[in-house]
Amino acid sequence: MPLDVNAILEQYKKKVRARRRIREIIGVLILLAGYALLAVSPDTPSDWLLFRVVGGFAALLLGFFTAILPIVARAVGGDE
Repeated sequence: MPLDVNAILEQYKKKVRARRRIREIIGVLILLAGYALLAVSPDTPSDWLLFRVVGGFAALLLGFFTAILPIVARAVGGDE
């Protein structure tokens, strides 16, 4: 029973690419949630305003680190 190393490596690479793509999609969704939190209407109560702004910026930062930085790192060749 021969061991096909190339097939095993290809399956591993597919799994890694799928995980990376899912992580990037989740990061973009977090970015969009951050933008939605920052879209504050003028009649928003002041006690909720601070929570929405802080939550929005936190979501933007988390989404940036989750989605955008890996894309940039792969573009410049620092992913492997």
